[in-house]
Amino acid sequence: MKNATEFAKKFKSFRRKLPKVEVVTSEHGVIGEVIYSQLLWNATSKQAATASKKLIDASVDLNDLRMNNVYETIELIGVNYPQANERAKRLKTVLNAIYKREHGVHVDSLEGAGKRDIREYFETLNGITPFVCNRVISICFDVAAMPVDDRTLDIMITNDLVHETACVVDASSWLSRQVKADDVIEAHASLHAWVETQPVRKQTASSKKKKTKSKALKKPVEKKAPKKKDVKKTSVKKKVAKKTVAKKTVAKKKATKKKSSKKAATKKKVSKKKVTKKKAKTKK
Repeated sequence: MKNATEFAKKFKSFRRKLPKVEVVTSEHGVIGEVIYSQLLWNATSKQAATASKKLIDASVDLNDLRMNNVYETIELIGVNYPQANERAKRLKTVLNAIYKREHGVHVDSLEGAGKRDIREYFETLNGITPFVCNRVISICFDVAAMPVDDRTLDIMITNDLVHETACVVDASSWLSRQVKADDVIEAHASLHAWVETQPVRKQTASSKKKKTKSKALKKPVEKKAPKKKDVKKTSVKKKVAKKTVAKKTVAKKKATKKKSSKKAATKKKVSKKKVTKKKAKTKK
């Protein structure tokens, strides 16, 4: 991240002002944390707690929750839930990815695994976000990874706590170096609680217009292909023109032949007349 040392000083003084929040882990273990973290991504802790309770209460077990259709999950958490459609799709995809690896909704294969293997296991799950991955491995496996979602990053940029060009991955890795491994969970909870008190920045009309203009400019110019009907018509016209030219040439040849034949006939007639005249003279 750009100007990392400068922002490190700001974050150090800023962290002292953060509220202290107690982290409550899920009673459903690692999978419960995966579900809750997916619901907490770009949302408030109150929204996530309510939605998580609705999902679990409506299911027989966690595998039953995995089997839910996307629209069923949306109905349970509410249509107005932030990014409801994408959230439901990601949750189903992540649970299915775990099921394919474990042949069940659990992570028994990670027992006794090293922290590097644990991180790689969750980072490579289909549909998982960096926020969900880091939150689960930090709470359940004591891996030093700070969860940062889009909302947290946006508010931190607004308050000049990270560089404006930073992305979620950059901010997360940078924050992980600013916080001790033992304090990651507490720091995450405090930071997320502070983010919830901040107003969400909305896009202005001018920025929306700029985006639409840029999108319009990026669209490639479509070249209209010639219509098949027009091509056929032109080819037919060319054929007709060729035929008419051929007919004219044939007609001209016939006309010239007729003229030559007439001339030959007249010559023969003239020669016959001369012969008859000569015969008449000899008789006298």
